[in-house]
Amino acid sequence: MLAREKIGRRDFIRTSAAVLAVASLNCQSKATAPERSRVVRVHSSDATRAWDYSANAPWDHTVEPGDGGKPGKITERYFDYINDDVVATMLDRGLRELTDARSGAEALRALMPGVAPGQKITIKLNLNNATFDPEVTNNRMDQTMPAVNAIIGLLHNGLGIEQENITLLDASRWIHPVVIKGRCRFPNVKYVDNRDKDRWDKNEAVVFTRDEPLPGGDFWMPKAYTGADHIINMVIMKNHGCGITGAMKSHFGSIPSPKMLHEGLGDKAYIADLCNTASIKNKVRINIADALFANWHNNVWCPRPWNTFPEQSPNSLLLSADPVAIDSVMLDHIAAEIESQGDNAPEWVRDCMNHHGFLEYAMNVHKLGVFERKPYKRIEYNEIEL
Repeated sequence: MLAREKIGRRDFIRTSAAVLAVASLNCQSKATAPERSRVVRVHSSDATRAWDYSANAPWDHTVEPGDGGKPGKITERYFDYINDDVVATMLDRGLRELTDARSGAEALRALMPGVAPGQKITIKLNLNNATFDPEVTNNRMDQTMPAVNAIIGLLHNGLGIEQENITLLDASRWIHPVVIKGRCRFPNVKYVDNRDKDRWDKNEAVVFTRDEPLPGGDFWMPKAYTGADHIINMVIMKNHGCGITGAMKSHFGSIPSPKMLHEGLGDKAYIADLCNTASIKNKVRINIADALFANWHNNVWCPRPWNTFPEQSPNSLLLSADPVAIDSVMLDHIAAEIESQGDNAPEWVRDCMNHHGFLEYAMNVHKLGVFERKPYKRIEYNEIEL
């Protein structure tokens, strides 16, 4: 029983039902690929305020202090246009839809077996485009804080997890003091980034099953993974050379030498092998994709306007316990958008859609989840409108 929360018989029954629902839809034993996996997308037109995409065109530059007067550059940051309270409501609804629980906190309890105060929880962020200067922010796409604050709130206020036992991590990048730390509503959480010299656990490393990485790299797990009881994977929806840099490739930010794994990226088994590492395979309880803004074009620059959602911004959160299934769904969203863009999508962007073999390898060899393209038969894709 949680130290700060008493559970009555009726609540116990509801929680137990949610646990059973999670077990049945995700097949977390990983002994075999799940028969079905649930992916939820929650959309709200109010998730973001209208951001002037045209002022940022052609969306392949950054915006730094002092650049506001240059042609084609503005000082407004896209992440200032997010409505925090709406995002928190979206997250709660998505968690409930994913697990059939009655609240977001109850859903997390179902997703994280045995979760209780005193346990350690690591939240993986994708900060691949962060600057390394505290005075410099930019409009390149990275994890935004409203969804992170919402999940920490459910952990701390809903489940009693101490802030000191919650770690925000991107082990190969820098956690910006203004963009991330300055916007975190929980002052006592911990941070692990590339400045932490003692962040690697050399007792656990990626085992490569088919394709050997470039020589000279290290592929250990972070101590914040191996020492965690649970991991929450916060990702973003972006195109990449492998078609989707979502739930699975995001863990490149969790190893010392991700650059040694980029040759032939999506066609090699690297990403699948990484996600088959014990700490990732057995401890990641949920993948939450921040698709409030998103980039169908590439993985580096600022968000681009979309045609295939009701607004120019996707204004969505996607959730799943299955990393393969959620990446499959986001890949299809990106593919549909590229098709809708016509001549706006150059050939190299279109070619990215042909290099996602790691998803099939993850399903067939490592049994990490369900890979399929539309129309879905094994992926239960629920789209919720708020």
